[in-house]
Amino acid sequence: MAPSSQSSNIPPAVWEGLAKIGVNILLLTFGVAAIAKIVPHQLSQLQKLTALEAEVHQLEQRVTQLKQEQQRDLQPQAWQRIAQEEANLIAANQRRIIWVQPDTTKRDPQ
Repeated sequence: MAPSSQSSNIPPAVWEGLAKIGVNILLLTFGVAAIAKIVPHQLSQLQKLTALEAEVHQLEQRVTQLKQEQQRDLQPQAWQRIAQEEANLIAANQRRIIWVQPDTTKRDPQ
């Protein structure tokens, strides 16, 4: 007999199994390639997310500080304090004290 008659002796179930294995290997290859492309992108997105979360945390702290300042400035006596802080003004019943360094050189009594 010819060699082609021997290949026809292989049952169709074997051919079907080999085809399934080949398709699964092909799908596995595409899946691994897709994961290899996705992982670096995922890592860079994770770094961006971490940076954004840190920035959001800083902004939340700033908002909290501004809210506290606003509540403090809404108090009835706040206008005097704000005037003193912003314009360096003092009340009429107060005096400005300016501290000076004493002269450290000794003078001769003559």
